[in-house]
Amino acid sequence: MIAVMAMLPFLLIMAAMAINLSYVQSIQTKTQMVTDAATRAAGTQYATTESEAAAISAAQAIAAANPIEGITLTFTPSDFEFGVSTRSSTTSRYSFAAGGPGNAVRLSTNSFASGTGAALTPAFPLFGNDSEIRPLCTAAHTQLALDIAIVVDRSGSMCFSTSEDSMSGSPPASAPVGWNYSGPVPPNSRWLDVVDAVNGFCDELEATYGIEQASLSSYETNSATHVMLTRYYSNIRNALDDISDDFDGQATNVGDGILEGVACLNDPSKARRWATKVMVLLSDGNHNTGTDPYVAVDSAIAGSIPIYTVSFSDEANTILMEDMASMTGGNHYSALNASQLNAAFRDIARSLPSILTQ
Repeated sequence: MIAVMAMLPFLLIMAAMAINLSYVQSIQTKTQMVTDAATRAAGTQYATTESEAAAISAAQAIAAANPIEGITLTFTPSDFEFGVSTRSSTTSRYSFAAGGPGNAVRLSTNSFASGTGAALTPAFPLFGNDSEIRPLCTAAHTQLALDIAIVVDRSGSMCFSTSEDSMSGSPPASAPVGWNYSGPVPPNSRWLDVVDAVNGFCDELEATYGIEQASLSSYETNSATHVMLTRYYSNIRNALDDISDDFDGQATNVGDGILEGVACLNDPSKARRWATKVMVLLSDGNHNTGTDPYVAVDSAIAGSIPIYTVSFSDEANTILMEDMASMTGGNHYSALNASQLNAAFRDIARSLPSILTQ
């Protein structure tokens, strides 16, 4: 009994040390969890706003909302690194490089670990020593992003409805008297169906975190870009309305349309070097002038740009559009009417984020 009594202080000390060790491990885990959550909040904010101050505030708000044993982690600006995170293939790890603007944030608890802010203390002080617990944790967040080139057909056949034969030699049934492929597009036209579908596509993009950019290009005999890559999809909607008010449909130059979209995705002033590049290409007919699409598609292949193609109406060259999608790693959609076209564009918008993790 005397031996047991003699051992009791030692046993109590060992028990206290075991409890403290478990407590420290618990604090370490909780600190890492808060750091992870704060980094995700900072990363999303940074990718959306490109504001370092906003990102820091977002991280600090997460720390304030998640105190650890009554203590709020202290994050100072020096704890944050902003930059670009990329990977060479879908199977490789992301590599972080400091320097913005970018898509990644790396956060550490350096300031807290070095003594900034209130500290956590052991559950049981030992030998009168109430030491501080200040874990050093690190986390990085990469916000995946998309740059999307929307390329649509505005050839003369787009003035007709999907139920009409654009090669009949007669004007569109809904065209006013004296209409001659200029001025406002006829009210029952395929073009207006496309406008509705692209607007729906933009609606889907707006429902995300706002990290996508989209451009708008079109083609007939020639190709043109109406809106460079932007997060302001109202610019795309307005451009579509402007085209509708002064529609000058001619031949069908699919090849130059593809080149126009590739140029948008490679524009050094708008394209983001960390973003995944994607093209959405629509046609309602047959390529009949300009650059051969099978030649133009090489530029998309070289840039690792998948093309999601949409064949619209039963006059579309579905074989060509299927080939463009297959050759670049995209998907092909066929739409015979406005309802199917809207569904196709919305489905593309919803499915695009999945290519980031494939």
